[in-house]
Amino acid sequence: MNVSKIVLAAALAGSVTVMAGCSSPQVVNDPDGAGLSQTQKVTAYQNSTEGYTLKYPTAWQSNVAPEDTLDWDSQQLNAENVVVFNYTPSNGKPEALLALAVYPQDQLSQLQQKPGTTLYSAPQVIATNGDKVLVAYLRGTNPYSLTSSDGQAFSARALNTQQIKDAINWQ
Repeated sequence: MNVSKIVLAAALAGSVTVMAGCSSPQVVNDPDGAGLSQTQKVTAYQNSTEGYTLKYPTAWQSNVAPEDTLDWDSQQLNAENVVVFNYTPSNGKPEALLALAVYPQDQLSQLQQKPGTTLYSAPQVIATNGDKVLVAYLRGTNPYSLTSSDGQAFSARALNTQQIKDAINWQ
């Protein structure tokens, strides 16, 4: 094998390696959120227990981390599966940004009667799958001053109901 063929083979191998790294977003399969760290760059959160995927907005990378918990707004949610996405400010304790919870379909009418609070929205139906309903609880107010860097960063990461619906894939 001559030198030009070796160089060509090495260049081709390097190109394939680079292309493989760019081929698709990384999906984290972790229903409990236990293996995710705030420094890990992810583009999607996949709840393998319930079978849905939430595509992360780019701005979430490294500042938002999912937590497996039933607590939202200092109350325990009576759901089958809850994940709370927490925003971590530059120098403070994490604040809840969004919670996703799965309920049986027959609890939907009870959920729709549940009012929100000053800080958090009432549960918003995001998707249904068979006899299950995926709802989102959204942070209604920014916990930081809007003129602060944390206030601006929190606002940049807040999603509305339609954005969450567009980011969910549930099969």
